[in-house]
Amino acid sequence: MIKNETEYEINQRFNTIVSWLHSYRYKNIQEVIEEFSASNNTGPIRIIDIGCAHAKLYSILNDKFKLDYIGIDPNADYVHAAQERYQCKPNFRIINDTAEKQLHLITDADIVVALETFEHVPEHIVVRIVEEIAKTQPKLFICSVPVEVGPAIWIKNLGSLASGYMRHTEYTWKETFWAGVGRLDKLPPHGTGHKGFDWRWLAQTIRHNMQLKEMRKFPFRVFPAWLSTSVFFIAEPRQT
Repeated sequence: MIKNETEYEINQRFNTIVSWLHSYRYKNIQEVIEEFSASNNTGPIRIIDIGCAHAKLYSILNDKFKLDYIGIDPNADYVHAAQERYQCKPNFRIINDTAEKQLHLITDADIVVALETFEHVPEHIVVRIVEEIAKTQPKLFICSVPVEVGPAIWIKNLGSLASGYMRHTEYTWKETFWAGVGRLDKLPPHGTGHKGFDWRWLAQTIRHNMQLKEMRKFPFRVFPAWLSTSVFFIAEPRQT
C-alpha cells in the first residue's frame, strides 16, 4: 500500500497496459545509471529530478545506488506526498517550485533527469532549462516525453477509449486525426498538456546544446518514433 497515494499515481496503474507502458522510463533509467555507477564509483550520485511528482524515481533508485537526490515539482500535493514518505531519508530533498526558478541547483549535479515532464512546461521555458543544463555540464542529462504526433496518437487515443482510460479526453477526435497525420497546425498551440506537443523540437534543442548520445523508443526500440508511445533521450556535454 502506497502512503497517501494520489489520483495521478492510481491513474499510472489504471490497467496492466498503462502500468506496463509507464514502467519503461524507470527500467531504462536504471540501466543507464547502472552503467554510469560502474564507471563513476567515487561517491554518491547527485541527481536533480525535474518534475519529480511523488519522487518515484528516488524510491526506485535509492535501494540500488548511493544517491544524493533533489526533486523539484510545482504541485504542492505531490510534494507533500513525497515528503510524507521520504523526508526522514538523509539523502532526500524535494522542493515545491518550478524548475526555471531553481536552475542554480543544477550546477553540481552528476545527472539531471526530466521524465515525462517537458510536455507540461511552456516550450520557451524548456529551451531555457535545456540551455542551463548544457551550460553547467552535468555528466548526463536524461529525459523522456510522449509521442503526440503521427499514427502513435491514433493507437494511444483509441486504446484509451477502449479501456476507459482518460488520456484521449484531452483531444477531440478531429484533433486526434490531424495529430495522427502530422498536421499539428490544425490543433491549438501547445500549452502545458499533451495535445499539440511535438517531441522533435525538443530533440533538436538537445542536439543544439549537448551531445545526444542515444534516443530510445518505447515500448520497442526497433519501432520508429511515429509508432512509439514515448521517446527517451540520453545526452552528455559536447566535447570541445
